Amino acid sequence: MTNGAEKSAAAGALASAASRARTEFARLVSYIVFGLGSVYLSVRAGELPTSRWEPLGAGSFPQLVFGVLAVLCLISAVRAVVDIRKAGQLDGLGEALCGWVKTRRISFALFGLLVIYLGVLPYAGFSLATFVFLLITQLMIAGISKKTVIQSLIAALIFSVGLNLLFAEVFNVFLPRGILFAG
Repeated sequence: MTNGAEKSAAAGALASAASRARTEFARLVSYIVFGLGSVYLSVRAGELPTSRWEPLGAGSFPQLVFGVLAVLCLISAVRAVVDIRKAGQLDGLGEALCGWVKTRRISFALFGLLVIYLGVLPYAGFSLATFVFLLITQLMIAGISKKTVIQSLIAALIFSVGLNLLFAEVFNVFLPRGILFAG
């Protein structure tokens, strides 16, 4: 009877340690993301123009705040790594991360597609860039079949060209035409 209880307790402790390691790993990723963002914003704040009347410049305070935030994120990331090592679950962490990324691959692909869309928007213009973005996005989510292709084409056409016409004709706001179509 005691042997079964010991096995159950050991399994519970192992599951608890794995859960702690996953939690700490999630924190580690957030510390890295926020730390890198803080470094980027600190560098950008340093590029703010200076004035003749301010000895430190307009970007000195934001640069200081973001620099301190980046240092705090670095310290927290180191502590998270130490906590992961204490939990003893550092070995299977890479495999768990690969599984986590694999299950969320469509989300990452959609985010990457959004970044590409925002980069292409000034060149291709609103209508073309939005049409292609919506078409690809809908097909990624719904899958490719004759029915979904037709539905995706209609929806992408309505939301790209239709929104452009709505804003231009009703609100008198012109969405970006893009460098390719700027005549």
